[in-house]
Parts: sequence; C-alpha cells; structure tokens
Amino acid sequence: MALNKFPCDRQLDLMDCGPACLKMIAKHYGKYYSLQFLRDKCGITKEGVSFHDISYAGEQIGLRTLSLKCTVKDLVERIPLPVIVHWDNSHFMVVYKTNPGAGTIYTSDPAKGYVKYSSADFAEKWVKPGKANVGVLMAMEPQSEFYEDQQEEARVQRKTLSSFLNYFRPYKKSFFHLCVIMIIVTLLQALLPFISKAMIDVGIQTHDISFLNIVLLANIVIYLSILISNVARDWILLHVTSRVNVALISDYLNKLMRLPISFFENKLTGDILQRANDHERIRNFVMNNSLSMLFSTITFAIFSVVLLIYSKIVFGIFIAGSLLYVIWVMGFLQLRKKLDWQYFELTSKNQSYWVETIEAIQDIKINNYEQPKRWKWETIQAKLYKINTKSLNVNNLQNSGAQFIDSVKNLVIVFYCARAVIDGQITFGVMISTQFIIGMLNAPVAQFIGFMMNYQLAKISFLRLNEIQQLEDEHMHVGENPVDLPDKKGITLQNVYFQYTPHGEAILKGINLVIPEKKVTAIVGDSGSGKTTLLKLILRLFKPSHGEILLGSMNINNISLKQWRNKCGAVMQDGKIFNDTILNNIVLDDEKIDYGRLKRALETANIAQEIERLPLGYQTKMGEQGRGLSGGQKQRVLIARALYKDPDFLFFDEATNSLDSLNEQKIVEALDNVFKDKTVVVIAHRLSTIRKADQIVVMQDGAIVEIGNHNGLMQQKGRYYQLIQSQLDLTSTMEALVERISQSAPDETGQQYIELS
Repeated sequence: MALNKFPCDRQLDLMDCGPACLKMIAKHYGKYYSLQFLRDKCGITKEGVSFHDISYAGEQIGLRTLSLKCTVKDLVERIPLPVIVHWDNSHFMVVYKTNPGAGTIYTSDPAKGYVKYSSADFAEKWVKPGKANVGVLMAMEPQSEFYEDQQEEARVQRKTLSSFLNYFRPYKKSFFHLCVIMIIVTLLQALLPFISKAMIDVGIQTHDISFLNIVLLANIVIYLSILISNVARDWILLHVTSRVNVALISDYLNKLMRLPISFFENKLTGDILQRANDHERIRNFVMNNSLSMLFSTITFAIFSVVLLIYSKIVFGIFIAGSLLYVIWVMGFLQLRKKLDWQYFELTSKNQSYWVETIEAIQDIKINNYEQPKRWKWETIQAKLYKINTKSLNVNNLQNSGAQFIDSVKNLVIVFYCARAVIDGQITFGVMISTQFIIGMLNAPVAQFIGFMMNYQLAKISFLRLNEIQQLEDEHMHVGENPVDLPDKKGITLQNVYFQYTPHGEAILKGINLVIPEKKVTAIVGDSGSGKTTLLKLILRLFKPSHGEILLGSMNINNISLKQWRNKCGAVMQDGKIFNDTILNNIVLDDEKIDYGRLKRALETANIAQEIERLPLGYQTKMGEQGRGLSGGQKQRVLIARALYKDPDFLFFDEATNSLDSLNEQKIVEALDNVFKDKTVVVIAHRLSTIRKADQIVVMQDGAIVEIGNHNGLMQQKGRYYQLIQSQLDLTSTMEALVERISQSAPDETGQQYIELS
C-alpha cells in the first residue's frame, strides 16, 4: 500500500541519485531496501548509473519498468506516477505528483529534497535539446513477486547516534567529575540572585557597609570557585575530546582499509574525504553540544525553580516568549537541512576536483588546459557561493526574528517588574535579581536551539558514516586465520567470467586455464583483451562473477586474504611509490629487515648502484607518486619491492615497459634465476620478456584463443604469430628508418633529413 506522503531519501554520494530514486519508489510501495543493496543491484560506478541499470535493479526487486519519451503535458496529464526522470543530463529524481490545473510538478529530489516546479521551469531542465519538447522518464509499478517476503532484502537495522557513545565509555569517571563540577557551578550561580537581592534590599536600604563588605567577599569567593571549576571542566573536555577524535578517525581509516577494492573503484575521492569531516562534526556534536545541553538542562531546572519562587507570572511570560522563540527557529530546520545536503554535494565535488587537478597537472600543462579547468573550478565556486549566500540569508532571517522575539520577551518582563515595584508587589532587589535569572535562563534556551540544529547536521553526517560501517569487509566470508595450503600449488581457473557491473559487458568470458607450479606463464594480447583483469582476479582484488579459481584442489576463496597476499609479489601497471624513503618503499616498514634478501632484490632489479650514488642513499625521501625518480627507476623500485617479499607467486603486469633495452636485458637475465623456484605470471608485449616462458597464453576480447610455447605458437601462425610479426615489422621499419637517416646528406645547418613516401 502506498504511503500517504511520498518518501524522500537523500543520496549519500554524488552518484547515488539513481539508487536513491529507486529506494524512494520501493518505499512508496511499502518495501524498504538499503541504499547499498540497491547500489549493488544497479552496479554503480564512479560515472553513476543509467536508466538501463535502474531498470535492471528495479526488475530484480519485483518492479515492472517502462522507459518513455514524452512531453511535459503528457507527464502532467497522462503518465501514471511516480516516475523517475533524467534531469539536466546529469541527475535522476522522482516526480510523484502533478497538478494539471495549475501546471505544477512536485518532485522528490535525492539531492535537494521536495521541490515544486512550474511546467515551464521543469521543461527547461528536463526536455532534451533538439528533441521537440520531449524528455525521458521511467515508469515503475510493482509486480506480484514484489510483495513476496522471500524477494525482499532483510531489513537493515540502522544504528543510531547512541552507537557513538561506545567511544565515551572508557571516560565514565571523567564525565562523572564533569557532572559534579557543573552541578556545583550551577548551585553557586543560583546563590547570586539571592545575594544581589540581599545587597539591594538589606545593605543599601539600611546603609550597612559591613554587610556590603560581606556580600562582596561572598561574590568574590563564588566567582573564584566558578573560575576554578570551569578550568577543570575545560581540561577534562580537552582530554576526552582529543582521545575520542583520534579513536573516531582511526576506526574510520581502519574500516576503509578493510573494504574491497571495488569500493574505491566506485567512489569519488571527494566523497571518501568528506566523510572524515563528518566524523569531526559528530564528535563536536557529542562533546560540545550534547554536554552543553546536559549542563544547560541542569541550569534551566535550578533557575526555573528560583524564578518560580520569585514570581510565577514572570515565569509564565518567560516560558511563553521562549516557546515562540523556539517555534520560530525550528521552522527553519528543514530549509537548513536542504542547504546542508547541497553544500555536502558541492564540497565533495570541489575536493574531487582538487585531487584530480593536482594529480593531472602534467597533462593539463602539456595540453594548455589550464583555463578551461579554472573555469570549471569557478563554476563550482559560483554554486558554493550561491549556497553560502542562501545559508547566510536564512541565518540572518532566523537570527533577526529570534532576536526580535527575545527582545520583546525581555522588554515585557522588565515592564511587568517595573510596574510590580511601583505597585509594591516586589522589591527593587527582586527586580534586579529577576533580570539576572532571566539571563541565566536565556542561555539554556539558546543552547537548546543550537543543539537541535547541530543534531540535524550530525544526523546527516551519521547516515553517511553508518553507510560505510554497514559495508562488508573484504575478508568477511573468508576469515583471517591461516589455513594449510595444498601440496600442489598450481593455479587453475575453471570457466571464469567477470563483469564490473551485474549486467554489464563481460570482461572475461569462460576462462579455463592451468598455471603450472614453479613455471613461467606469459599472457599476451591486445590492449583491453582482459589480461590485467585476469591478474587482479588471481590476486583477489576482485571476485569472479562466475566460475572459480583453485590453488591445487582448494578454492582460493578459502584462503585468508592476508595469507594469500603474503605469498604473492606483484608489480602492476599503475603501481605506486609512497611519500617515504626509498628503503621503506621497498621493505614497506618491515620491522626486521632481511638485508641479505634486500641486497638480492636490489641487484635483480638493477637499481642498487643508482640508489647508493644518491647523497642520502637508501634514506632518500621520495615525493608523492615517486617524484624525483624516473619512470624506469620507479618500475625497478617496484620490482625490488615485489622480490623483497620472497613470495611463492610473482605477478608482473608490464613490469619492464618503462625500461631501456640495456636495463631490461639485465633485469630479464637476473629474473631468470629468481623464477626457477616460483610460480610466475607475466603480462608483456616485448618479445624479449615472453619468448622464454614455459607457457604463453594469448587473449583476445576477454577470451583465451591460444596456449603454447613460443616456437609452437609461431608454427601455428595464429593470433600470437600476428602479434609477434607486427612487433618485428615495427622494429625492422624503425631500424631501416634510422639507417636511411644515417646515410642521408646533411643540409647547410648540419641536419639530416629523409623523404617519407
């Protein structure tokens, strides 16, 4: 049964709009699915999802889908709602209601919340340019299986903010001391209005100087006690806050480290970084707003009793004015919430932009791309400015109205007290004390407002963080304890298929392959044929979509990831050099460095002499991404890193493609000795790297087309022969070209040229 009010679920990342829309429609029809579950069904990537992905996911959970092209008029008058529309060529949102008479369209936007558009405004962003006023939408309705319980994902029990209280349990004694201090401070402050009343009504009226001196001394003692108490409170808060902050960020980083590589493949960098800021927001809420609210509640309770003792009417005026103040401010919460979601989205984009720009600065300069990139940044800043301006206007309106209400409330109380003094109902001392009490009561009311606003922001941050905590660790179904490996350690792939998304094109298709133990297997093929993906499956960075990978007779998934990766050394195409010393880049902070193994690894990689010639030698610190090393030197450091592990299995993905011929020849010769007792898989194009392999696997379009050794495959004159022949032809052409240049006569400048026909 449809809900009375159409739901609005927020996207937690920039590319979540499609799954979020599907979640809204499923909830509208009475079913709850977590956002992560629908992300997985859609097969979301860094580029987001398409209508095809949403349709596939919808049908998987029992929703019949139909994509349509129609006009705005058809949408308003004829199309059954709700529907998902593609908005501004980059976003999805749900249209859940229309008003044909007024031409109004109501949307539930995962980025902005509930938004109402006129038909003209809607058409401006929805209708595709040059498409005769036609836009694209997807209609959905439940099928019978949608309501079958077995088809529904088990409902995700969300944690609440209370789960964060676990971080504060070790400091229960500190919080107890805080509470005692704040109660003492509040009770001392509660004495001040009585002392002020006595000073005015007794000391001043009777001209008793001795009494005034005693009152002055009492005030000094109270203020000094409050000062000491506040210093102790601030020290305790600083101590607890620092420790909790480290624990929060450490746990988040630890969780990120345990997530599978597919998480990072599908997330924008800005989204991941922004969640670290969410931790700070939650910590600030718990440590500052929550504790302040607790102490303010104590203050409010005690001073309310004191004010009731003085005047019930003044207390009534204060409560009425404060309620009006709270209602006014709370009326802006929804608008502030919407602005915060938009701000998060833009901030995430801004961070991703900076990361991308800094990492790609070389390509930007080579291609004179500085100005367009700056314009894109300025576009983001303009949107951020617009959001900040809206937030400022909302704050100004909220604060101005709240200040006016508060001022009128205080003015009414002052006027009433003045009349009461004139009428003899209260003394002048009571009037002055009442003003002090009202000041003490105003602070908790303001604290309550701040608490509610920050609670809203912290709740949003918590939803984003909780979504990360709900993800399964990559070792979730494997365990972390080592197991006994089989005696025979050849690797077998049986009918392996792999797709990056559940319904995307298969990257690997029916791979059946035996990688013999302690032999060298070379994999060759065109770019995009699936070679690197196959290597990543063996390294268990990804899981096969279908089929299995065996180590001997054991499924490789039964081996703990840590145990398996300890036995594997790999040099990937995009291997990274860390911002650390050369030594740590090779041994990776190994606590007990094996210098004999290190020496062998460096000699095999032919990098030892070059490192030792540096002023600081192995303690030379590299910049980010290995700044300070040439491309060939980086690759040799990565080779040394893989060899230092002394693994049973070695995987090289174009490990020598950045090396000059001399270095490559030396390394290949040195590796021949290393390879003798190891199972090796090499992806390469160069003939010198692969011709000695015991087994050569030829791949094309994600499938294996040939297997054999170099001589056998050359005799078959199949795909391998074509690849080698094209390489030899290219080499012959370059040699002939160099020969022709060397034989050509120089011109008057001494340069040699040839004519190419």
